[in-house]
Amino acid sequence: MENRHEIDDVLIYVSASGELDDRHVWRRDKLYQGMNGKFVERFYASPEQSYIFKPVTHEGSEDREAWVYKHILSAFPPIYPRLLGCSKPGQGKAGWSIFEDLGEISHRFNVKHALLVAKQIAWWHSFPAVHWGDVPDMGQKPNLRRMSADLYERKEEAEASLEGAELPRSLAGDILHKLEQAGSGLLDKDAEVLSHGDLHLGNYAVTESGELYILDWEHAHLNVPYWDLYYLLDMSHPRYPKQMTLAYRERILRYYLKQSAYYGKTWDEEAFIKDYSLLAAVFSLWMLMLIANDLQQGNSVWSRAELLSQRNEVKASLIDCWDRIEAGDDQENHVLHNTERAANQ
Repeated sequence: MENRHEIDDVLIYVSASGELDDRHVWRRDKLYQGMNGKFVERFYASPEQSYIFKPVTHEGSEDREAWVYKHILSAFPPIYPRLLGCSKPGQGKAGWSIFEDLGEISHRFNVKHALLVAKQIAWWHSFPAVHWGDVPDMGQKPNLRRMSADLYERKEEAEASLEGAELPRSLAGDILHKLEQAGSGLLDKDAEVLSHGDLHLGNYAVTESGELYILDWEHAHLNVPYWDLYYLLDMSHPRYPKQMTLAYRERILRYYLKQSAYYGKTWDEEAFIKDYSLLAAVFSLWMLMLIANDLQQGNSVWSRAELLSQRNEVKASLIDCWDRIEAGDDQENHVLHNTERAANQ
């Protein structure tokens, strides 16, 4: 947090109703729209001075990012944009924050950048959950336990979403059965660590000078280590498409494990990657179900073309991760993967 003088300076740009005050703003540019319809904007106090204005963009995230900045990020290396001012606690949906402007940053996928993020994830995962104090235990999306329960309850929807993506309906039951076989390891609360909660491609960037910045911390919570990695590797986003390959996924996961060992936390590599792959398969199946619902309802903030592109990305991740789980068990388990690869060539 900046000094009191700078905080007071930026407060003049926001009206009493929690919106940018055009009387004091030279120019404003919309950057992106949140799920509630509000826009994150770059605004200029003058032609030479700009800031980022971020209203509450997701239900349930009120006051959370300011809390994370005060209680968690204050112990981090400077890998986040500075928070220069924010609304008082309790403003609810009218809450807002003002951040330093990092300038034009690219969110195009680059494996070297993903490795930098994986290194930082390994660092904050190396601390026990109690180290961070009273961190929320839920993020933007349901945890794996609730996600799997949702898939059981809506299994027909999950199967229909697979069929819509031209995948076998039976894959839903196979994935859920494999999760049952895995036991409680993936659901162990004692294994939980601090999670960013929304670490997709749009929420990190590397500047031209090579500095890594991780953005949008309002969904930070406690979760299993695989959660941040799924967002980094296999979480799709309509606005930030990427193509994750088998080689990239393995390389980044093994680099994470190497960095974890450096920070004093060791894992069995093969067991960890198989557990990651199972969580990724469950999460991707759940995402397919959400995307199918958005396509059917037709009232998403994303266009149909964006949703179809996102579905293809989720589908590719699901195929890769399921194939990784089944590798070595039975050659027939490779048919799904090989058929899909051949169809795309």
